[in-house]
Amino acid sequence: MQKIEIPWGQWYEQSVRILSFPDDWEVHVCRMKEAQTLSGQQIADRLDHPVGTKTLEELAAGRRSACIIIDDISRPTRGEALLPPIIEKLTAAGMEYSQIKVLLALGGHRPMTRQEMAMKVGRWVIDRVAVLNHSPFSKDLVTIEDDRQIIKINRHYMEAELKIAVGCIVPHTLAGYSGGAKAVIPGIGGIETLHSNHTLVYEDKSKSMSFKTSTCDPDNPMRRNMEEIVGKVGLDFICNVVLNDRMETADVFAGHFVKAHRAACERAEELLRTKLVPDADIAVLSAYPKDTEYSQIGTCFAVLGHHKERCIRRDGTIIAMTAASEGAGFHALFGPGMSLFSPHDDNIPPQELGGIETMIYSDGVSAVDIGQFYTGQIPLVLGDWEAVLGRLTEKFKDKKPVVAVYPMGAVQIGHFDEKEEGEYE
Repeated sequence: MQKIEIPWGQWYEQSVRILSFPDDWEVHVCRMKEAQTLSGQQIADRLDHPVGTKTLEELAAGRRSACIIIDDISRPTRGEALLPPIIEKLTAAGMEYSQIKVLLALGGHRPMTRQEMAMKVGRWVIDRVAVLNHSPFSKDLVTIEDDRQIIKINRHYMEAELKIAVGCIVPHTLAGYSGGAKAVIPGIGGIETLHSNHTLVYEDKSKSMSFKTSTCDPDNPMRRNMEEIVGKVGLDFICNVVLNDRMETADVFAGHFVKAHRAACERAEELLRTKLVPDADIAVLSAYPKDTEYSQIGTCFAVLGHHKERCIRRDGTIIAMTAASEGAGFHALFGPGMSLFSPHDDNIPPQELGGIETMIYSDGVSAVDIGQFYTGQIPLVLGDWEAVLGRLTEKFKDKKPVVAVYPMGAVQIGHFDEKEEGEYE
């Protein structure tokens, strides 16, 4: 049997799963490029050479308070490697630890526990500065005057004299990429602001999944609205990282919330680049590292981008994988019963792949857990790979199928490019 090791359970299990396939099957493991992990000194050096702004020490000089926002545990950004050097630069410029707050940019996600904060930002940080959850439902948000939309922002952020955002650059179905202004909206906005920002991407607001934006395209209505709002409320400095195949920091871009962000996106396009397999009989797509909860399983298709229909045969099989360490998950906009949850759209597969047999490999949820996300037939959920393989072997007993495995489908950027440097395993 061919055996393939893939990562599993970001933040929680932090382990691997072994997928096995018959020796005579044509199996391609589609990985992104390998890249070295930056040292602490290299990260500090990147912070000292910002794009489009003064250095952090220069920006901090004479300011008496700072708010650093960082994405939550549903994202793979390693705050433990990034926040200490930023905080130390602020204290070197004259701030006290008591004048610095770290704000978790939850957007529409659930609050984090202290144990999760320790995993995300490290004990060094939580032992020195206040680490706070944002709530989009808080009555203590600051309202910004605007004739076209309701803009509400977290008060801790608005009252800080220096505003900083930390995050990673990965593909995003609605905003093109994560990072940049996205840390503010939806990260620390009020629920009304989150709603209006998200609906900008719909062709027809009565059909919530008909998007007029695309993965890996930062020039879209949602991103432009984010940056317009940030232009009003301020964001002095960003630190956006590009991750390697071990979900460690491969590169850092600091500085202006647009200029540094776009430079980081270009680097992500290079490092996350993945060669796609055309017309696979079986596509195995993992939601890692966004596999903390089932509600994010749709991110496993990010790697296919605009090429979904070219990547899997209509008579083929999709295996969507997630550890779902937290179970079904929660989202204040897209979750069942929430304002942008559509009864017309099931969770997976995406519309372009509708009708193709789809199975879910997860031992974190059952069919009962995920039934709330579906109005039609619920995909088969299997927690044992041998059971998955048994069904595949029976279906393809009369042929030697082509199998494409995408170990980090949620963050890989797929291409059909004959000059592509990356090769299949």
